[in-house]
Amino acid sequence: MSGPVGDTAPSANVDGDHGGGPASSPGSGGGAGAVDGAGAVDCDALAVRLQAAIDAAVDAQRLPGAAAAVDLGGCSFRGAAGMADIEANTPLKPGDLFRAGSITKTFISTLVLMLRAEGALSLDDAVATYVDGVPGGEHIVVRQILNHTSGLFNYTDNHDFLRAVEADPIRVWTPEELVAFSAAERPYFEPGEGFEYSNTNYIVAGLLVEAVSGKPVVELLRTRILEPAGLVSTYLDGAEPAVPGLVHGYGSYGGKLVDVTSAVHSSSAWTSGGLVSNTEDLTTFFVRLLDGGLLGPAELEEMTTWAGSLSADVLGYGLGLAQRRSPVGTTYGHGGSMWGFVSASYRAVDRGAAITVLVNHEEGDVEEIVDDLLLVLKTP
Repeated sequence: MSGPVGDTAPSANVDGDHGGGPASSPGSGGGAGAVDGAGAVDCDALAVRLQAAIDAAVDAQRLPGAAAAVDLGGCSFRGAAGMADIEANTPLKPGDLFRAGSITKTFISTLVLMLRAEGALSLDDAVATYVDGVPGGEHIVVRQILNHTSGLFNYTDNHDFLRAVEADPIRVWTPEELVAFSAAERPYFEPGEGFEYSNTNYIVAGLLVEAVSGKPVVELLRTRILEPAGLVSTYLDGAEPAVPGLVHGYGSYGGKLVDVTSAVHSSSAWTSGGLVSNTEDLTTFFVRLLDGGLLGPAELEEMTTWAGSLSADVLGYGLGLAQRRSPVGTTYGHGGSMWGFVSASYRAVDRGAAITVLVNHEEGDVEEIVDDLLLVLKTP
């Protein structure tokens, strides 16, 4: 980290009336099998170890705070450490809201696949069939924007865009303006000839959802995913009224901690990264999604057809979904970042485990915390 959080020591906070200890919700049997199949686990004892791991991570990385949700069989842990607002000295709670960043992409891909299941579009349709202004859109198919093989330049790497958001942080952006920043740059490659993660792809995907459905994407998110799945703490920031509870997000600049919660208007991310959520909702979403509660088998098969890789730990990228190596084996989900925030939410389908970690510092190593918590699950 480039600068200390300050003199505020991390504090552990959990849902429920547990007197400051970690919250654990045991199943009907009072325990659950370990992730590696080593035997039964005491949920309360597991919760204590998970909370200790969060506390240690916040301290080691000198983070303002972090929240986590871990589900394993009959055990359900919700914990937090550190501060939601350093200036006001407000402790962070497990149910607090964070900017979810690129986890938004999985939600948008799910909407596209829902429309595909209804026959409203084909993944092999040209993007230009539905959306104008996309460079080379007549040669880019829907599948390629969802798995980042379109070649479209990432608009958030365009220097004119970066200068514009810094010059006018409260400016409200249209999706078309964001796509135009991409169109001003050369594509990375011809469609289908490579893999390059680009936020532009999911701005185009949002426009596509609206064009095909004839409805605002925020309306479809709410009626097709958020409400059916009971995700009451999730909203598309800048496009609908906020749900109270967003924590402050921070960055380290010049050796000082700076509050960047509202550094730019959320419309600058829209369907590529504009969701706000909490650990409970994101964990629920990925469990519902990967257990077949939102998409049918054919759509899940498409979503889990892997293209390129983002890093050594990310084994493949599908349609808005990443396949990641972890201490308990392969997990499926997505990570994200937004000014002041980083996020990660994964499901270990074969192990029956799910985990979400949200951090309110833009340089936090959220994947390291995910692995720290998964190691707790693996260790007897």
